[in-house]
Formats: sequence, C-alpha cells, structure tokens
Amino acid sequence: MNTPADPTLSAVERYKEYLPAEDYARLLEVVNQPAESAVRVNLLKNPNPQPAFARWSERYSWQAKPIPFASNAWQISSAETPPGQTIEHRFGYYYIQDAASILPVALFSALPPDGLTLDMAASPGGKTTQLVESIDDANLVLANDSSAGRLQALRVVLLSWGAANTAVTNFPGEKLGAWFPETFDRVLLDAPCSMEGLRVSASHPFRPITPGERERLAARQSALLESAVSAARIGAEIVYSTCTLAPEEDEAVLSDFLEKHPGTARLEPSPLSMLKAPGLTRFEGREYDPQTALSLRLWPHLAGTNGFFAAKLIKTAPLDLSRQAPPSRPFSKTGLERLETKDLAALLGKLQDLYSFDFRDEFGKRKLLPYRRDQQFYLLPDQYLRRFSDLPYYAFGFPFGKWSGPDFELSTEMISRFGDYFSSNVWVIPQALERQWLQGSDIRGADVAGCRKSSIVALRDAEGRNLGAGKNLPGRLRNLLPSRAILTP
Repeated sequence: MNTPADPTLSAVERYKEYLPAEDYARLLEVVNQPAESAVRVNLLKNPNPQPAFARWSERYSWQAKPIPFASNAWQISSAETPPGQTIEHRFGYYYIQDAASILPVALFSALPPDGLTLDMAASPGGKTTQLVESIDDANLVLANDSSAGRLQALRVVLLSWGAANTAVTNFPGEKLGAWFPETFDRVLLDAPCSMEGLRVSASHPFRPITPGERERLAARQSALLESAVSAARIGAEIVYSTCTLAPEEDEAVLSDFLEKHPGTARLEPSPLSMLKAPGLTRFEGREYDPQTALSLRLWPHLAGTNGFFAAKLIKTAPLDLSRQAPPSRPFSKTGLERLETKDLAALLGKLQDLYSFDFRDEFGKRKLLPYRRDQQFYLLPDQYLRRFSDLPYYAFGFPFGKWSGPDFELSTEMISRFGDYFSSNVWVIPQALERQWLQGSDIRGADVAGCRKSSIVALRDAEGRNLGAGKNLPGRLRNLLPSRAILTP
C-alpha cells in the first residue's frame, strides 16, 4: 500500500489537479503494477509480422494484445516461455522493450528518397532498429551516443537486427547541430531524463528527483533540442521524447525552445489519432506555449505502458547556431579500399552459385558498396561515404565475409540476415543435435548432405528457423554462432 513517504505517491500527487478525477484514480491503480513488456517483430527478417507472431505465440504459449500505434508489436500479458528465452530472440527476429518506447518513431512520416536520419542518443538501440526497419534499411541512419561505454551494446543490437545502412558514432549530441546544420530529414532525440515514468519497474525503480537535478537535466535537454533542430533540414521532422512525465523535462523544454527561437519550428499534431493524450499547457504556476498541447503525454493508465512523452516538430526556418568544423580523419587512414567491379561480379557469381541467392539486388536496393581491408570484406553505406567519409566512427556498415585460402567465406551476420532466402548449401539440423549446436558446440560425424566441403553452411531447424552458420570441415561442422546467440547450458 502507498504511504505518504512512498516516492511513487509523491511523484504521482504532483499531477492530481491536471487529470480528471476518474483518470487520476485509474493512474493510482496502475502505478505499482509493472508494465507488460512488448515484442516488436523485426520487419527485415519478417516482412509479414502477423503470421510470424502468431506462430511464436502458439509455440511459446503467449497471451498478447496488439499495440495500437505499431502494427508489428504486441504486449505480452503472460508467457509459458518468456520472450527473452527463445531462439527467435537470440537470432534477432524480434526486440523486447516497453511498449511506450515504440511511440517516438511511430510519429515520423515517410522518409523522402535519399533521405538521412539522425538518432542523436541511440543506445541501447531499440529505437534505432525501428528507424532502420521503417525505411527497410535502404537509407543511412546515423546512430550517435555520447557514452562510449554504451556503444558496443548498440553495435551488437544492430548486427543482430541485420541493419547494414547504419553508422555508430560517439560524440556529444549537443555538437552535432553546429557540425552538420541543415543536413538530416529526420532527427530523433530520445533525450536523457529522470526516468520518472510513474510506474514501478525493476530496471528503473522510483527515487526522489531533486529540483537541482531537474534543472540540470532540462538544461541539457534544451541544448540537445537546439542541436537537433539545427541538424534538421527546412521542412524536416524532429521527434523529441523522454521516458519521464516531469513537465520540467517535457513541455517546459519545448516551450522554452519555441520562446527562444520563434518561427524556427512548430509542433505538429500527432498522426496517431487513437491516442488521446494531449500535453500540458500549464504546470505549478507556469504557463507554457499553447503548442505544447499538441505533444503526447502517455499516462501509464491509458495504454498499459510506462509513462512516456513525445512531440513532433517541423523545422520552418534556419536555427542560428555558430557553425563549427566537425572532427575529421581522412578516410584513407581506415585502410578500407573499394572492391573493383569485376572482382565483385566474380565474387557474387560464386556466392549465387553456392547459395542460389542473388545478393546484387540487395546491394543496389540498400545502396551498399563493397570494401575490403586485407582479407576482410564489408558492405558500407553509400550515403555515409558521400556525406560523412572523414567523420570518425565507432562502427559502420555490415560484415560481408573474408577470404580463407581459395574460398570466400560469407559472414555469419550475412547468413543470419539473408539465410532464410537461401535454397542451397543449407543443412537442416536433426532435432537431437539442435541443443548441442545452440550451446556453441561443433557437430562431429554428422552427414551434412548436399553442402559443399570447406564452405560456410546455413543451418535451419525442422521448423525452418535460421540457426546461424557453420564451416563444413572434414568430420565436423564447426560452430560459428556469435556469443550473443549461444544458449547457456
């Protein structure tokens, strides 16, 4: 039961006068109930998400309900097998997140041809993968995060998702607007915040937030928003979001921006008509710009989620920030060299002969260019090479494969991404060997019938699920599963 000393109740009481009595009562009912997790289906690997999710629900005994603002996501109310313990999760067929965090990307309109997207505070990567699949991985998403310690997790999520048209950078988001003004067609700013979502959570327990902490967070959020708007083209869309419902970090930040930069941007009505969750226009004696009513204040009781805030802005005029030169490192220093056309044609011909799949269409559709460093080959985003080639990066593009003696070995990431479409050099692993394989062990003495010796073999189980790749060696199939996919014994 809540008590006066309970920080949950203290946080919620701030909003009593801003909600109808019925809504406030409903809010009190849910604040101490953990929100149900959501499963968002990877559209790169499951272009038809509904039948894929139906199969998983039956296989794992999930009870679920659709999320009204995402056609490829469902909230799981009960599960015999938790979503985090399935083969599909380990191989990137879906992402687990709070349903509310799907909201920001759902606010964007379609990206124009050759458009660029900036995810200004990208880690851990859930929204980045959603941005990637919203454009079918066909245009560049620049995924930046200011925390170096969070980059590896972000990169792993992108590789598991099969996202090739991405670049991961490590810069203060506040600087990007001065470095790249008028550049991006979509900018997502999911800003660092106090995480006051007004609902209990194992990962984000309630704690008191001091006025000083709110002020520091709001100051940083304001600087990030200025940078985000500066980086956007005229007419581009900027989505500002937080996982807090504190108005000081939400409507107040937007109102301050509109007052400081009149005519630079306007708030847009939400395209999600099913959500009736207008932002506040006043709070604790302060009046906000009337446009803040167009933002979305997703209270926990409205859709069974954690509390969340999001707003969509349209840039209408340049933002007068002092332009600065971005960090620079000549691309030649990377050691990457473009693959010659004739060499690429010969290589793709070999791969098509081996797997009966034409990679050329994928390269063209996704604007990916093949590069090599020594014996390692990569697929790099053409838009990054044309627009940001000298910008230092943490990682970009996608592992393609490597030469091993006379043979070219396709990367495990490529097989995880495209192996479902291969019709040759595929081995269906017997069910009795499946657990051994998933625990990372080699398969010895198995008859890998129909698969070329010394080649990289795509594995599936009897149900057609992609189980990664192995190398067909004499007497054994060497396990090439990445550590993130291995099942702990």
